[in-house]
Parts: sequence; C-alpha cells; structure tokens
Amino acid sequence: MLMKTMKAAVFEGEWRLTVKEMPVPAITRDDEILIEVEACSICGTEVHITAVPPAYPATPNTILGHEFVGYVREKGAVVDQLQVGDRVVVNPNNYCGKCYYCRKNLPNQCEHMEALGIDYNGAFAKYCVVRDKVAYPIREDVDAAVAACAEPLSCVLNGLEKVHVRPGDSAVVIGAGPIGLMIAMLLNRMGVHKLLILETAEPRAKFAKRLSLGTVMNPLKENALEAVQAATGIGADIVFDVTGSQMATSVELVRKGGTVVLFGVNKKALKEIAQCEITTKEIEVKGTWLANATFPRAVQVLENREIDLSLLVTGIYSLEEIHKGLELLREGEAVKVIIRP
Repeated sequence: MLMKTMKAAVFEGEWRLTVKEMPVPAITRDDEILIEVEACSICGTEVHITAVPPAYPATPNTILGHEFVGYVREKGAVVDQLQVGDRVVVNPNNYCGKCYYCRKNLPNQCEHMEALGIDYNGAFAKYCVVRDKVAYPIREDVDAAVAACAEPLSCVLNGLEKVHVRPGDSAVVIGAGPIGLMIAMLLNRMGVHKLLILETAEPRAKFAKRLSLGTVMNPLKENALEAVQAATGIGADIVFDVTGSQMATSVELVRKGGTVVLFGVNKKALKEIAQCEITTKEIEVKGTWLANATFPRAVQVLENREIDLSLLVTGIYSLEEIHKGLELLREGEAVKVIIRP
C-alpha cells in the first residue's frame, strides 16, 4: 500500500526550490502509470530555472525533475504494453499526437507540448505519474545513475541524426558539460579522427581531459581557430555548439561545406552573425532540440554499453541534498549529478 505523502523538491517561484511533503500523485486517466522513482538526474534546465534571475521558465509550485528511471507501481485500465513492476525511463515531453507537427512526425515540435517537471509535477520525488506512451522499458542490469541519463542521451542521438559522421572526420564540440561529453563519446565511437573540445570552466576542462576523448582547450586562454586549423588544415568537418551562444565561433571554426549543429538553448544569447560567411563557405547550419523517436535507440546504447555514461556521474545525493548538487553544477564543478529520492 502506497504512502499518502512524500518528500519532493518543489519550485515555488523566483528561484525558490523547497524540499517538502507533497501528496503522492494518483492516476487520473486510463492511459497513465504511477512510477516509483529510482534515480533522477539534475539537468541544466533545473540549474537555469533556479538561477537568480531565472534563465528558464517553469510553473510555480511544480515538482521539478525530468531525467529519471523508476518502476511501474500502478497502471490505468488501457495500459497494455507495460506491466506493474516494469523498470522504465521516460520521455518527459508529453506530445498531443494530433497537431500539425505531431502528424508530420515531429512530436518534439508539438504545438501543445507539456513538459514534465516544468509544466506539471516531475520526478524529484518518490513517485511520479506520466502517460504510458512516453515510458520505455529498460533492463535491470543498467545502473540507475546511467539509466537516468537516457533522456539527454536520446536528445544527443537526435542531434547526431542530423549530420553524416564518417570515420576519419574532424569535429569540434563547444562545451564540456554532460551533453557535450556524450556527443564526444559517440563521435569517438563513430570513428571521428580529430576531436577538439572547447571549455572555459577549468574544473570541467580538467574532467574532460581525464576522459581522453580528444584535445581539450580553453578558448579564453588559447586560440581555438589556430588550433583547429593546425589539427585539420581547413577547419572542422562538424562543429557542435552545446552552449547555445557560440554560433559565430562555430561558423568560424567549420570548414567550407561543413556542418554546424546548434544544440544548447540560451535565450539571452544575442550576437551578430556574419551571414556572408555561411553563404560563401556553403555551410549547413542545423538546430536540434528534443528527442524525436530516439528513446528506443538510447535504451539500446545504454543496455549494450556502447558508451560508458557512468564516467560522467560526479555525485549521487539524497533529495534533501539537491541544493548542493545544483550549486556544484552552477559553479561548473560537477558534470552529472544524480538524486536518489
């Protein structure tokens, strides 16, 4: 029998995140499942939501948390592909399935998207309710901290689908946070020959160097363009901007005919772009956002251990310690922080 209340990390508005007692959520639709949360990762989104001033919007009095793994404890009457006791990871972006973009097979662009842990209660809690269509089974032998990273990995895979990576290619990844390092890991797996990672936060730069994924440099202290030219002769085949603010730099570092992939979201980043550079270099510039039909592949990558995401986990904390994890991420002193509610 379930408890009636649970501890949860609730966003109360204007950067206030409070761990307090909340009612255990109940299933209210026939297609919903109740999940007992095993582990939930702190995303950069939560860091932005709780920043002063906030750099990302969220609904006040909402339980945060959307990158998680857990067990199905109850299910609605029409849920037929999941059983009580199944271990699942969750796509936190609940798409309507009916709007123009959903019918164009672009559910990650849904016009009526509801985001778990932003628009409605999320997984920094003992229990969480989601629709069954966004839950995907994952094997028991995948470590909980790794399984909790399925959501960002699925977003990374969606981004990589937008480029044609070939063995021997060169690439630059701007930003050595979790997303950037996941991209770097997969690029190595795909046979990229020369890989440069740019990171200005010294703790993260040192962490990235220990992973031996490629050449790591601080563009505030070293000339990135000279380094890329020295390594490639012509510029990188592909440049990934994971910061959301380095499009101009990306255009500068990519070779003629190369591809720039814009991943990070920074709504405050405004900078003039030399459009003629994109035109005359015949560069492809592609934006990438959320997962789109890539959750099954993300689960396969984790189950097959194609990359080792446990290397990115720098701390595991209780729910009561969530502010410590947020502060470490805010200071750039952590990479992937896991909460075990």
